[in-house]
Amino acid sequence: MPSFPSIRSVERAFAVLRAMNRTGISRISELEAMTGLPASTIVRIVETLTALGYVRNHGHRSGYSLTERVLELSAGFHGLPPLLECARDVLKETTGAIRWPAALATLDGTSMVVRLSTIPDSPLAHTHSTLQKRLDLLDRAHGRAYLASCPEEERRSLYRRLHDERVTDLSPEELHERMQPVLARIRHAGHAERAHTLDPQTSTLAMAVVNDGHVLATLGVTFFRGARADRKAIIRAIGTVVERLKAPAGGLSPQAASFT
Repeated sequence: MPSFPSIRSVERAFAVLRAMNRTGISRISELEAMTGLPASTIVRIVETLTALGYVRNHGHRSGYSLTERVLELSAGFHGLPPLLECARDVLKETTGAIRWPAALATLDGTSMVVRLSTIPDSPLAHTHSTLQKRLDLLDRAHGRAYLASCPEEERRSLYRRLHDERVTDLSPEELHERMQPVLARIRHAGHAERAHTLDPQTSTLAMAVVNDGHVLATLGVTFFRGARADRKAIIRAIGTVVERLKAPAGGLSPQAASFT
């Protein structure tokens, strides 16, 4: 925990930057909906970022987009965890074969966070970007794949944290009862699927990369429900990636694959 209160204006500026990173060109109204910030605050932030060279103004009717200068913000980053380095090319190959976008996520607190995505490589991508998107454990395919594959003690601990952090009103015992049949079906099928109540336009299938009983990451593919996608081919593709990553993951600990 920091030894001083966080600077609210900095938090708001980064919230706007993250929102803009998920879209191509953003209007103030769209950023307002994505961040929950007042439109007047967003206008001040984007105008400041425009003056600094990080944002480009395309005109009142078009909106704003990030400039190449945002790449400077990652100049001091010197590498990804080993598993992600191994996965990058494998995911691109997979999307090249099946055309649908693939993603790798890791656990961060009580959510899965997308660390790699092939949306830029997919002709069938459903959105501009999902990098750093947080996915809940209970209803998202990545989260369910993690819960189905992690040790029982860890799963119980996650249920307690979900309750303590007010992510859900259900008690840890109620979460266990609710999720037990869901996770049993996932283990039987060999893959997890996003809850059908979320985003009816698309679906995601996911599996976990497990090493020595610990989940290092999850791998998923997202496709449009109405596109008559070849689910068996998608499941085979995810399974192939998992098997290919098991070899390099063999020498890794869960901490080596973690961002926390």
